[in-house]
Amino acid sequence: MWIWQDLAARASRAAHGSSLVGTVTALVVTTLLIHLLVVYQRRQKLPPGPWPWPVVGNLFVLNGRPHRKLQKLAATYGGLMYIQLGERRCLVVSTAAAAKEVFKKHDQAFSSRPRSLVLTVLTAGTYRSLPAAPYGQYWRQLRRLANTRLFSPATHASHEGIRHGEVRNMMKVLVEESQKGTSTINLKKWLTGVTSNNMTMMITRNRYFDIRDKNQEKRGYDDVLRRSVDANGALVISDYVPWLSFITKLQGWEEYLLGLQRRGREMVAKIIEVDNHKRREKDVTKDESYVPDMVDVLLKAPLDDAGKPLSDGEISSLLLSLINAGTDTTATTAEWVMAELMANPDIREQAQAEIDTVVGLDRLVQESDIPNLPLLQAIIKETFRLHPAAPLSVKRESHEPCVVSGWSIPTQTELILNIYAIHRDPNMYDNPDVFRPSRFLEHPEVNPLSGHDFFELIPFGVGRRMCPGANLAYTLASLMVANLLHSFDWALPDGESPATMDMSEAISFVLYREKPLCLIAKPRRPASLY
Repeated sequence: MWIWQDLAARASRAAHGSSLVGTVTALVVTTLLIHLLVVYQRRQKLPPGPWPWPVVGNLFVLNGRPHRKLQKLAATYGGLMYIQLGERRCLVVSTAAAAKEVFKKHDQAFSSRPRSLVLTVLTAGTYRSLPAAPYGQYWRQLRRLANTRLFSPATHASHEGIRHGEVRNMMKVLVEESQKGTSTINLKKWLTGVTSNNMTMMITRNRYFDIRDKNQEKRGYDDVLRRSVDANGALVISDYVPWLSFITKLQGWEEYLLGLQRRGREMVAKIIEVDNHKRREKDVTKDESYVPDMVDVLLKAPLDDAGKPLSDGEISSLLLSLINAGTDTTATTAEWVMAELMANPDIREQAQAEIDTVVGLDRLVQESDIPNLPLLQAIIKETFRLHPAAPLSVKRESHEPCVVSGWSIPTQTELILNIYAIHRDPNMYDNPDVFRPSRFLEHPEVNPLSGHDFFELIPFGVGRRMCPGANLAYTLASLMVANLLHSFDWALPDGESPATMDMSEAISFVLYREKPLCLIAKPRRPASLY
């Protein structure tokens, strides 16, 4: 009898287990069907794009080299593509035609910024900085200050002596180092020294760093700068799936960013010395011949029509954002230029011959020479095209609904401008992966500084959120490269050749070279020239 009871009990448990499995299966299937239905209905009025996974959506595309992943997806779905990043909607622009369609008609609609943990911590939750501020009155006031006071044509011209002084200083030290003949030169280190000191000279009229990189303070500065830039391109899961914030905490993101914020503030406080500027302004015995620097300008500049001044914190935040944006990016661009010229020695020799003809042998290259160097300009443009400093623009966000190419785009849709893909758009460029400066000799009218006319070349972004220091970056990169070519013959280290050069990219918000460019320099001009 007990045997039959045991068999009956087992059958009951099996039936119960089968029922439980069936219930779970039905729940999973129902959930997936609801997910598919919701996604399908949502996407009816949105541009095409890859199907999102539950919870995370298409978030995987932001890992690794997102500019390349998004470029590959755009080849399937088109230049205007929709992706789901966790709980956030995102529009990806990957062709010149799509960029023109979006920004000619809807630039203002997409002129805000999405919130993120990185920006929240680095701005102490205020978002009161030029890159991070949402679209509105405060941002417009900051942008007006940048355009009319910090980077106006008159201000840019007044800083020409600073740029020449820093380039001359670099050339002098490079000549001394090359004459030792002991080792190769890490070119990126030297270029970063020029861009760093150029920024601090503009801000405070002080050369803050030893270009030879012998002191700990400069190495600390470089570290803060690199980490700040990298943080802006980091994938923080809680930005996209808030209920997964425990993962962000386990990763230690907030503590890391707070430490970075503290180090950045300490660094900029040493550089700008607001209190010293205020004391000098009140000093009745001050030198009347003193030329105001950026800190002086910002202390006097009204933030709005009512005459409200910027606070010390706002000045620090604004100048720190300019240092972050204008130092490593310009040095990285110049390094890529030299790398491409080392990989293409015939073009390098042509560029040197052009500079020698225009400039001569007894002086350094001046900014006034650059318009007379069409090949150099084409080389710089081609490098901007192949190696944009920021391959993906800082994300924008729509602050109002709009219709783009017939698609209904709702408010709070993020926008990613894939500059890397746009610059390799096969509809705009033949052999887009090949370094060929002659394409810009054939079309010299293409202007990367325009921001609203030539969407096939937009290294500094487009429209209202375009980099305000674009003219400075273009001028300084051109000046550094021209003088490096004019003053030195360059060679690769033993064992390397143009055909075997490593042109790999590092994974970051900025398109760094994975392997720093180390070269041998042989002076072409007497040391007395410097």
